[in-house]
Amino acid sequence: MQNRVGHRTLQHSIIIIILTFFSGLAVLSVPAFAHEGHAGKQVVFLKKEAALKQMLPAGAKVIQRKEMLDLDKALKAKKEYGVKLDEGVYTYYVARDSKSGATTGGAMVAEIEYKHGKVNLAIGIDTKGNVTNAAILSVNEKYVPDMKSSVGTGYLRQLEGVTIKKLVTMANESSNSALATETIFSQLRDMAALLSMFITTSQ
Repeated sequence: MQNRVGHRTLQHSIIIIILTFFSGLAVLSVPAFAHEGHAGKQVVFLKKEAALKQMLPAGAKVIQRKEMLDLDKALKAKKEYGVKLDEGVYTYYVARDSKSGATTGGAMVAEIEYKHGKVNLAIGIDTKGNVTNAAILSVNEKYVPDMKSSVGTGYLRQLEGVTIKKLVTMANESSNSALATETIFSQLRDMAALLSMFITTSQ
């Protein structure tokens, strides 16, 4: 009899533990959904295809690539630009001359977190270390005013034609600026440095 009671008590305890666990998961998941909802839908300023066309040489053959940033490339980026990049696999676009096959430029698109929402960015560079163009493709509607009052939306003309080293300086100096400026410039700096490491070795 005691064994049966003990067995039932054990079953009851296990059920309570399982219910408590799932209840905790439900509670933990609520803030994430709430934050995402509060940020609103994504407001699109530019389509990715249009941005890439603007950032890469006209008539070039554009190929999407995935490449590993190894330790050697990471150390090279640190030496050349003072930028610390994480090792890993990255996706980018490389432009090649349709006749010679020579690399003529590169571009990258990324989605990053901003407060409780997301920002989609794009940047292109040439083989001489210059930014061809950069853009904010989209952002949650709640943070559109943040972008407009700081870096802007759509194409970021203030970055068109600047050297990667100049972009690095602008990003480093933005640490005392608005959160949007610091977040966007820092991410674009890293993307430009990554592209430089990739396209200079793929020529």
